[in-house]
Amino acid sequence: MSSRKIVWQVSEDLYRELVQAQKELKYPTLPDLVSQSVQRRLAEIRQERYLAEFRKLQKQVRESGGFKLGDTEDEVIARLREIRKQIFEDEYARLY
Repeated sequence: MSSRKIVWQVSEDLYRELVQAQKELKYPTLPDLVSQSVQRRLAEIRQERYLAEFRKLQKQVRESGGFKLGDTEDEVIARLREIRKQIFEDEYARLY
């Protein structure tokens, strides 16, 4: 994996906090601490983005009337079984 060097200028106070955190969390080097912290924040951002898109999709489904699977657990199960059967039959017919 290739890498790039970043030069980052911080205040003395922030530098002291970073060094203290590195020691307390037992990171071998300050760049290791910063790199891990940035990677975690980027993962959080990706998760937030995914959740926002998922909520948007949920809203669209809800506004369009839902999946029309049924109102009760039994109705949903029966409908899903019908769908599964139809998919199986379509796939089976295509294979033979």
